[in-house]
Amino acid sequence: MAQSHAAVDVIDVTKRYGYMMALRSVSLRVEQGDFIALLGHNGAGKTTLLKLIATHITPSAGTVKIFGVDAFRDSGIRRRIGLVTHVSFLYDELTVRENLLFYANQFGIREEEFLATLEFLGMDRWYNIRARQLSHGLRKRADIVRALIHDPDLILLDEPFSGLDNETCDVLVNYFDAHRDKTLIIASHSQEWPKKLCDRGIELQRGEIAREFVF
Repeated sequence: MAQSHAAVDVIDVTKRYGYMMALRSVSLRVEQGDFIALLGHNGAGKTTLLKLIATHITPSAGTVKIFGVDAFRDSGIRRRIGLVTHVSFLYDELTVRENLLFYANQFGIREEEFLATLEFLGMDRWYNIRARQLSHGLRKRADIVRALIHDPDLILLDEPFSGLDNETCDVLVNYFDAHRDKTLIIASHSQEWPKKLCDRGIELQRGEIAREFVF
């Protein structure tokens, strides 16, 4: 039987920005199928850790493995990751459809392959609307469709519930709850919505893991 690797294995990772230490010897293991929340105040290190796992920034020291592979020695691992940050990756002048087709083409994905996700998240009504005309909540939903377009195994969400109405938050919780075959990591300053979805929480303080707990 083939060995099953952890989805994420962060080993003694440190991240410095000049003289500022954003992460201090952080170690974290996330098994495949886990839903976890990274919690803490602004500046605790949540977003930095999420960006390291997404391979968008490199560690100053330590190792990050994704599904058993050194994340910074195999660029192909990004194919298995979907990332949503607080900054939208959508182009304002393009419609939702044009944006999604742009990203789908990068992965060789056909339009019909992501329509079910679009409908589940309630974005089909705004498919031909330009991104700049969307409300904050609708834009967030469209960004999530964009991040899921290539059917990633590991989904990383930075403050996905921030500034959203309860209806949109419920839509997101219901969507991810129906996809427990994935691995999900949410960075959030609040437990309110993550605890409806995640199995455990990991609290960061000043770049270190302060505690881990089960919701």
